[in-house]
Amino acid sequence: MTITLFDKSAIEAVDWLALTALIAAGGLNQRDPLQVEQAWRNSTFCWFGYHNGELVATARAISDLTWASYVADIVVAPEMQGRGYGKQLMSDIVRTLLPFGKTFIYSVPEKTGFYQQYGFRFLTTGMVCATPESLFKLEQSGYIR
Repeated sequence: MTITLFDKSAIEAVDWLALTALIAAGGLNQRDPLQVEQAWRNSTFCWFGYHNGELVATARAISDLTWASYVADIVVAPEMQGRGYGKQLMSDIVRTLLPFGKTFIYSVPEKTGFYQQYGFRFLTTGMVCATPESLFKLEQSGYIR
């Protein structure tokens, strides 16, 4: 079973109240819908996952499209977790962002293991995902373990 993933080109169809509710339900704090819309519109990349027409997953990323990206607000509705939707979303995120250098993420502690399976490694202040060559250089420089 999969969700239908849309990118930023589908942003005009987003129900910002539904997205705000999804973020809160996913444990990422209650946010102002106008600020949510502003953040997603100002992000370089966006993902919107739908199941039977209902918004059940999202993520966004900012990027310089050269050396680094930061992925944030990765959410799958709690009642939809455990169905592979998070894996589908993360696979698309990694496939999209890795060509643009390192990908940084902040994670709630209980989700770090999930992100590690997509190549994210611990930093002293966060996690990073990059090509094997970049990870080797970061490791040799003492930035990651």
